[in-house]
Amino acid sequence: MDKSVRPVFTLELNYKIIPGLVTIGKYDGTHPCLTAATSTEKVLIHSPHRRNISVHGRINYSESNREIATLNINQTITAIVAGIFIPEEDKDILVIGATSHILVYHVHDNRDIFYKECPDGVKALAIGNFGESTNKLLLVGGNSSIHGYKHDGQEVFWTSVGDVITSMILMDFNKDSSEELIVSSEDFKIRIFKWDTLLSENTETEVVTHLVCLPENRFAYAVSNGTIGVYEQDARLWRVKSKNFAIDMQSYDLIGQGTPQLITGWSNGKMDCRSIKTGEVFFKDTMNSSVAGIVEGDYRSMGKTDVIALSQEGEMRGYTTTKSLSLTSSGGSDQETVRELLAQKQALLMEFKHYENNNSFNNNSNSQLESFESQGVIPANTRLQIGIAANEGYTKERFIEIFISTNNSTIIRSVTIFAEGIFKGETHVVHPADHQISSDLTIPLNLPSDNPVDIHIKAFVGYPKSEQYHVFEITRQLPRFSMYALNNGITDAKPESYVEFRMNERLQRICMWINQNFLLSSDVEIDGGPSLELSMKCLRDGSILVMFFEVIGRVKFYTDNIGLAADLVQSLAVFLNLDTLESKAHFPEEEEQVKELILRLSEIQETRMKLGTDVADRLGQVRTLVIKAEDARINNVNEMGQYYKDLDNLNKELINGYNIRLNNHTEGLESVKKINTIIQRFSRLRGIVFFLLEHLRF
Repeated sequence: MDKSVRPVFTLELNYKIIPGLVTIGKYDGTHPCLTAATSTEKVLIHSPHRRNISVHGRINYSESNREIATLNINQTITAIVAGIFIPEEDKDILVIGATSHILVYHVHDNRDIFYKECPDGVKALAIGNFGESTNKLLLVGGNSSIHGYKHDGQEVFWTSVGDVITSMILMDFNKDSSEELIVSSEDFKIRIFKWDTLLSENTETEVVTHLVCLPENRFAYAVSNGTIGVYEQDARLWRVKSKNFAIDMQSYDLIGQGTPQLITGWSNGKMDCRSIKTGEVFFKDTMNSSVAGIVEGDYRSMGKTDVIALSQEGEMRGYTTTKSLSLTSSGGSDQETVRELLAQKQALLMEFKHYENNNSFNNNSNSQLESFESQGVIPANTRLQIGIAANEGYTKERFIEIFISTNNSTIIRSVTIFAEGIFKGETHVVHPADHQISSDLTIPLNLPSDNPVDIHIKAFVGYPKSEQYHVFEITRQLPRFSMYALNNGITDAKPESYVEFRMNERLQRICMWINQNFLLSSDVEIDGGPSLELSMKCLRDGSILVMFFEVIGRVKFYTDNIGLAADLVQSLAVFLNLDTLESKAHFPEEEEQVKELILRLSEIQETRMKLGTDVADRLGQVRTLVIKAEDARINNVNEMGQYYKDLDNLNKELINGYNIRLNNHTEGLESVKKINTIIQRFSRLRGIVFFLLEHLRF
């Protein structure tokens, strides 16, 4: 298959474009217009099919190129989106997010629909049907929360996320014919919301920077470390990693297969087209500078859409479905079969070559043995044995141990472990010194978070004098709560904090959940008593976790870590397919922290009002001194110097006041973020918000 595709059109806009701030909209209801944020705090609108549009208002058309119009925002632009928003109107509306405001703008009528302050900032925008609202909503993601607005500016939705939001999309995630909200944030998480209810949560290795909807209830994601991948509900279909990072992604059928592919634009200017199911690359192209955004629209008015890429230097390229790359059903199947057979042939030839090298040895028995060892020949029954257990050691250092050994006298020369989110760079290599090599090896692991982890182990096995080694590959999955070990008869005081709920489920099913999600030396079984109690210790910090289950359905998790309590509740609810679960929680430290933060916010607000009053007084004094200084310049020059000295002192006071207000504002934002984080943690305990609010009445 030809791996290159030529663009069907190329344009130069001659503007510097901010990466990630590119969209497209049909502002007259028919003709698509590429829209992007520029480096000069303007929004550029390219209208190749321009019709008569009002020239009054914010929009300004370029004198040199009448296809280009700009909006002067005069603020740092942080997000941009276009879509149908006003009921019973087919014209797209442009929404521009700045540092602390959003502007909802009707481009065709050249008028503001509404302009609203967003104290939590604007980091991501989305327009679509959400929840029970019959009309479309504008969703605004900020530093730690999401707000939803109707077309008249009325706020109808709010939820807490707990960290800075990086991207949002609306799609039917769980195939219930209604759209859910998928949100990524700087805490490495991808959350799925059904209105204000958290349906699911996935954790990546670094910050997820971009999300895009795909067909068949799938979505693609990009990570700041260069990883891109595709999820189908909670299952990840594939992922690949690059030394560059993805700027934007778009779903489009570029090679004429009848189903869309994933088009990705990268920071080095590269563009590629991949299979949504497998990640296989179908074509590549390279722009002259970093990609700024990728959109889709009928830009040539030919009745079919093109995929359009825009670079940071303002270069625009359009690509369309290329029939020459299309594969018929039989041809595509045949070519795929040929590729697989060629790959198998190459692997077999390589293996045969190794066997020939291994059999080229001398007839002398001693040299024969040496040749066996040097060439890496090992007994046919050699097996690699893997054991994984929690090391509860008597030292302060506790970790998970991976014990690797062979079943004979062969040695393990080195081990490479691939695991996501554990090691820097996702790879860990153990290469013992020559005097330390043996037939077994112990590798300690520390898991930073409570997530299931797949570990891929490659061990080089041979003899001490071998020049070639056999590679054994084994994959194991560490359960979600691997970093918690049984106390083995040691009785520790139960933590004061807990979460409690009731459910109708047998203890046998609870035991199955425990055995699947904890790394235990032997399976937990019920002894026929009325309850089951397990005391565990965290290998990270030595904290205590006590899990108590009763036959009558009462469950209690004792832990001072509210995040762990939420993870346990969510994991158990998913395992038992519980759609609703009412719980009661007692976390006095978090409750006290919220009270302190709210008191602090009240103090910050009072200080802010007082500082505002002081600024107004200072400005009045400045005006008076300027008038007096001008009068002195005309009537008495000797007094003029004193007035300007007083103005200089007032200016310094205003600068100091500004710095104080800035620090005050920053501290207020941090307090709000912490409150939202605690609310998010409580919400993950399934129905705790009312309980939290009761404890905030002080």
